[in-house]
Amino acid sequence: MKSIKITGARIHNLKDVDITIPKNKLTVATGISGSGKSSLMFDIVFEEGRKGYLQSLGIFPGLENERKFASIEGIGPTIAVKQSVVRQNNPRSTVGSKTNIFNLLALLYSSEGQVKCSECNETIGQDKVCAKCGHEEERLELGYFSYNNPNGMCMKCAGRGAYYHVNMEKLIANKNPTVRELFNFIGVTPGILRVLERNFKGYMDQPYLEIPDEIKEDVVNGHYVSNNSANQSFCLSRILQAKHKRGEYLNGLYEITLCSECHGYRIGEEARNILINDKHIGQVGKMTLDEAKTFFESALELNEITQFGKNLLKDILGKTNSLIASRLGHLSLYREMSSLSGGEIQRLFLNSHLESKLESLIYILDEPTVGLHESEKLELLQSIKALKDLGNTVIVVEHDRSTIEIAEHIIDIGPKAGIEGGEVIYEGDYAGLLKCDKSLTGQYLSGKAKMPVRMLKQNIDDSAIPRLVIRHAKTNNLKDISIAFPLGVLIGVSGVSGSGKSSLISNTLTPLLKSYFRLGANKNNTNGEEVDLEEESLLIETIAERLDGAENISGFAEVSQAPIGRNINSNPVTFTKIWDKIRRLFAEQPEAKRSNLTAGHFSFNSEGACRECHGSGRKAIFPEGSLKMYAICEKCKGKRYNNEALTVMYKGKNISEILDMQISEAIALFSDNDFIVRPLQIMERIGMGYIKLGQPTSTMSGGETQRLKLAKELGRQRKGHILYIMDEPTTGLSLYDTAQLIKLLDELIKSGNSVIVVEHNHEVLESCDWIVELGPEGGLKGGEIIAEGTPKDLVKNPKSLIGKYLTI
Repeated sequence: MKSIKITGARIHNLKDVDITIPKNKLTVATGISGSGKSSLMFDIVFEEGRKGYLQSLGIFPGLENERKFASIEGIGPTIAVKQSVVRQNNPRSTVGSKTNIFNLLALLYSSEGQVKCSECNETIGQDKVCAKCGHEEERLELGYFSYNNPNGMCMKCAGRGAYYHVNMEKLIANKNPTVRELFNFIGVTPGILRVLERNFKGYMDQPYLEIPDEIKEDVVNGHYVSNNSANQSFCLSRILQAKHKRGEYLNGLYEITLCSECHGYRIGEEARNILINDKHIGQVGKMTLDEAKTFFESALELNEITQFGKNLLKDILGKTNSLIASRLGHLSLYREMSSLSGGEIQRLFLNSHLESKLESLIYILDEPTVGLHESEKLELLQSIKALKDLGNTVIVVEHDRSTIEIAEHIIDIGPKAGIEGGEVIYEGDYAGLLKCDKSLTGQYLSGKAKMPVRMLKQNIDDSAIPRLVIRHAKTNNLKDISIAFPLGVLIGVSGVSGSGKSSLISNTLTPLLKSYFRLGANKNNTNGEEVDLEEESLLIETIAERLDGAENISGFAEVSQAPIGRNINSNPVTFTKIWDKIRRLFAEQPEAKRSNLTAGHFSFNSEGACRECHGSGRKAIFPEGSLKMYAICEKCKGKRYNNEALTVMYKGKNISEILDMQISEAIALFSDNDFIVRPLQIMERIGMGYIKLGQPTSTMSGGETQRLKLAKELGRQRKGHILYIMDEPTTGLSLYDTAQLIKLLDELIKSGNSVIVVEHNHEVLESCDWIVELGPEGGLKGGEIIAEGTPKDLVKNPKSLIGKYLTI
């Protein structure tokens, strides 16, 4: 069939939609946030394509709890590239492991590497027999060349190449503090101090340098205990580690140290003795891809490399060249995936699919331009076209203007979000979309609908305007830069992927602010277990001389895209703290009082939970080996509650129906309860009215997560001058919703606050009072301030890359 035909699509808010999607074309699905695009493309097209493929292999029984549509034809094997899938959090996943280059490299070293004779230090050839002394060396197995394998990793740093340690020289600093003074200096809570007094008894008030060595070791690194997730007693390293994971700036007290055993190469001594072209595998891992390309090309010319080895090298070179062509040559094979920018991750992921050369597949991409500078979008769009040209069907769910412009077919869902969406507003080409008056997307693209115009602040160069100043920042690739952020204005931070934006804001400014305001230092729980110490952190050290001007603000709020809540029990109403109020409201109803039901009976985690599924609403099944699927609980039918809890009604709705309501519906239901409705109204204003109260936060996109955090912060109604720091707040937003965001940011400024947005969206940047641009490129070629000033200044500045895309 030449198309995918769906009739009667009715999952979530879709209103019996009939749609035809052409095959072997680039189709863009657009519409305002929450209109139903993802429901159609991911919940129907992707899920049915995946299900059909698995059924053909005989490993999926075809569980169905509801009919999502009347019929579907022309579906085939489908691959989804969702934001939540692309985002990488495992610090052990690197560019080398993700692209499979490192596995090929390990095979190359295992089969072709030359070893030094352990008897006479002579280089031994392929036969592993020393020509000089006759000693035979064993060939190392593949696992010895992997930093993630117990055989291959350096045991001192567990394959990380570096580790954090407590800088005792800086802590003591030519003084002779007591043990108590050491712990007070790093800031511990009274509760932890009481535990320390029990553990160290008579040593607390003795000078640290004079206590026995075994007690010193216990003060610094602790001892094994089984009563916490870290399996470590309270000590300097554990307390500083917790502060580091909260993002506090520790001023060198807890710092990264290059592993003294492997010198940052991650692998054990055996593998470091195996060489190709005078380099061991760890040295190649630390090279940038540009440098590695030169190394692989020279290795191809070596006489001692067999034909098998040369074939391996050609495969490795092919992958390396492909990544360099995608403007990723500045990355090293050892670069952790969790440290990459959104644009770098997207290009890496698309690159792997292009390399596969598979055809006749259906690809569904979820906002692939997220995190990309305007100047980088062209290459990504060319990659997407190349994927289609291989003979695949490519469907892109996107709000980006340049992506919509190149589409061969456009599907616009709307007209608005949630219950006001779910209809096909337009199907056709770009020119037709611009003429479609029913389409909000078309109106903004054609210019009939305009972005709100802010009154930009004048004379920002005036020395009387207070500033927040970072002095001499050297975090990651930042090149000893100093930057002054004017306060009381909207500031945009721009730059290509990997230019240093996150290094400057997330990894330098935010930790410095946390250190200044001592977030959590005096507010921690007395048990000190508020941080998950089992999750490894990024090896990033904040390096800056100091932060000046923080006294000009009352506090700050970081609104990032980091996930919130890992399980089905975390949702918008639990996160914003209004769930307790809703449960108490149900407990006050006459039926609840007659049955002696408390607020706990309306919790799906407590007395109100369905006995069969324990409040999850679903049960896990394993149809084939490790394949894990979920089926709706047969007893509660997915409602999560027992019958007792479901009998109580509030304005005609039971507690399960409340969780199933969209935010926009709930506002009307709780209109007479200000404490509940205020956070919901903020969520609706920032484009989240379509979200259900009980939607698990683990299923939300990065943009939705960030807007939920923003709603929670704004709902706190903090007093004084607050600095709001936002990481690409337009992620997942349509042009219509971007307009609402700009209005909200303007209100924050008018209320006497400051806002810093790390952003590529030119509509938002045009609305900024001041822009700081980093570059000129990514990685080692970035880390400098290439332009700074008003949007008009950047348009005139020849060094600015974003300036040419701004329309002022």
